[in-house]
Amino acid sequence: MLKLFRDYLFHSVTPDGRPWLDQGHLAHALNNLDSGTHTKVMLMSRDEQSLLVVTFAELKHCLEQAFEELLQAAVTSP
Repeated sequence: MLKLFRDYLFHSVTPDGRPWLDQGHLAHALNNLDSGTHTKVMLMSRDEQSLLVVTFAELKHCLEQAFEELLQAAVTSP
């Protein structure tokens, strides 16, 4: 899910297929993620065959869980 969110943030394209990066879109999405809002976001797979509708709260939970797993791996590794 986090990979799809990364694509949502950084892999947008214009209707003619050119890369598009909107700092307003980035700031808005990251603020919603940080706040853990219940606003829904539609994430699309790279092959455009699957859609996943999740809330920013669910994304935040996934991010926190992934970070916690990294911390645990760092603490337990020799």
